[in-house]
Amino acid sequence: MKAAIKAIRNREMGSYKASRFFKVPQTTLERYVKDQQKNSSETVKTKLGRKQVLRCEAENDVAEHCLLMERKFFGLTMADVMRLAYQLAVRNEIKNKFFKRNERAGRKWLKNFLGCNPQISVRNPESLSLSRARGFTPESVAQFF
Repeated sequence: MKAAIKAIRNREMGSYKASRFFKVPQTTLERYVKDQQKNSSETVKTKLGRKQVLRCEAENDVAEHCLLMERKFFGLTMADVMRLAYQLAVRNEIKNKFFKRNERAGRKWLKNFLGCNPQISVRNPESLSLSRARGFTPESVAQFF
C-alpha cells in the first residue's frame, strides 16, 4: 500500500494502474492519496470506523476484574459487566453513548468485549456453599479420581 501511494504521488503511474500493479482496491488507494498532509506510512496506519468507547487499558481492567471475580467463585452476569463498563466510563469522565437511563453499556459493546476476551465466560451464577467451594481443591479432586 505504501509503495502504491508513493508511486501515485510521484506521478509514476495513475491510480488504476497502481491498483492493478500493487493489487489494492482503487477507491481505497485514491482515498489515501487525497490526504496530502500525511506521508504514506502515517496514512496506512490510520484506523477507520468508530473509535472505542473504553481504551484498551480500561477494557483490560474490566477483563481482569471479571476473571478475578470468577476465581473467587462469584460469576458476573451480562448485566453486571455492562453496568461495570458504564460506571468505569462515568467515573473516568469518558464520553460514551451508553444507556444513561439503564446506567449500563449496550449489548453490542458486550458482544465485542467478549469477542476480544474469550477467556471470560458470562453466565447466570448459581449459589454455592462456602464449604463446597473450600473443599474443591486440586488435592481433593486428585484424591477423588
